[in-house]
Amino acid sequence: MPIGKIATFDEGSINGSIEYSTLLKSTKVSSENRELLYTFYAEKKPVKAYIVIITETRDLTTKWRLWLNNFSLTKEFKPIDIVRVGGSYYNLNIYDVTHLTREGKNEFVVSHSSIEGIWVHIINSVLFYEVPEFKTNYKLRAGIYLIQPSEEIELDGEGKNYVVVRNPNKSILRVVNSTGTVTTIGGSLDSDEIEVKGHLSIIHESSQRSPAFLFLHYSENSITPNISINVNGKIGKDNKAVITLYNDGEVDLDRVLLNAMLNGVTIHFKSFDNIKIGQKINYEFFVPKKGNVHLRIVGVKSGFRKILDKDLEWETA
Repeated sequence: MPIGKIATFDEGSINGSIEYSTLLKSTKVSSENRELLYTFYAEKKPVKAYIVIITETRDLTTKWRLWLNNFSLTKEFKPIDIVRVGGSYYNLNIYDVTHLTREGKNEFVVSHSSIEGIWVHIINSVLFYEVPEFKTNYKLRAGIYLIQPSEEIELDGEGKNYVVVRNPNKSILRVVNSTGTVTTIGGSLDSDEIEVKGHLSIIHESSQRSPAFLFLHYSENSITPNISINVNGKIGKDNKAVITLYNDGEVDLDRVLLNAMLNGVTIHFKSFDNIKIGQKINYEFFVPKKGNVHLRIVGVKSGFRKILDKDLEWETA
């Protein structure tokens, strides 16, 4: 019989896009380390915003304090779902923080000061942006579902799936879709995030008794305009990279991010704001030595990202 559950907390359609990010590192907050800071960024003021937290405590009399942008969100520890695992309780909290989330940098703080402490396993932010050119159908599910050894669970989602799982055991948690195994997870106290398209299954291959955990499953199907960035460039004998970026897509872009790597190591980063349809950008930067120069260009529109990779050639003549 299944232990725990993962349930829908929001579902519907929006003329816009959805952006989410997760703090995956399990962190103990106690009298020795009283605060945990989670920072997230909003491309613009969201029309709706959530914070999802999964914690582990030894009892249910825990006290804490949550802050968002220096505003006290709550002093009470009242999980909306609790699952007992061994001698601990795993707890789910979800907060609607629309009125407190602002454009740009947002700081969320978990404050707790007991000797025993609490473990914060994940903090997740979900931001909804209104964008007339986009339409997104979505389903957001969160909870504490224990994936038992030898158990297989199926997650049916149209379009893109975002899943957060945790497997602290010396076992294999296999994530599979129609193309085969997407990834295997195991042996870490921290959680893992997986993004995959279409129907997927999670299989816990283990001879032990300890379960793995499913915390989040977000699915979305978006109709978006074409986001396209044309990139041309070369590196001259003077080690100067000269490139041209051209927005040849169907929509203005909030930002275009340029990351230049030399033999896999970042050597230059640049952000260009408010790039209109048809706009051309000429840009130069210095490359310190010969090697493989790879560009990663990211076009950003209200949290939606389109990635382009390109290698630059060295001028020989």
